[in-house]
Amino acid sequence: MRKIQNLFLFALVISTALFTACGESGGDDPKSEKELTLEALAGTWTLDGSASQFANTGLDGSGTTVVISETGFTIDGGLKEYVSQGSFSVTEEGTLSAGAVTIASTSIELDGDVSVSLNAAKTQITVSFNTKQSEGRVNGIGAFVLVFVKAS
Repeated sequence: MRKIQNLFLFALVISTALFTACGESGGDDPKSEKELTLEALAGTWTLDGSASQFANTGLDGSGTTVVISETGFTIDGGLKEYVSQGSFSVTEEGTLSAGAVTIASTSIELDGDVSVSLNAAKTQITVSFNTKQSEGRVNGIGAFVLVFVKAS
């Protein structure tokens, strides 16, 4: 009888050890799409002036620097006179949504929604929006399409 109790106790200890060891994540779980996107946003990004559109401002994007974070971007250089920063959210699916931009110029204002997208390779962010004259003129200043490319 004693041997059966010891054998049962041994089996219980082994079972408990197996269940607790298998139940922990241990960091082996694959990363979610959101985690992969957040990792991809880290690093150095540049404004691709040749792929971007700057409405009717006459800018070409040269001398513009950009800092991308998990929640948006800031701009420095000539473009900052028109657009100083933008924001977005990263969804659980790893896409960018809820785009917004801060118009720095008092002569123009946002005209409609802001679109923010990340390509499948997670190496290019495209932000597009339309602007119009602040003084209520019907004709807008035009469309901005800002293309940010991951450098590293």
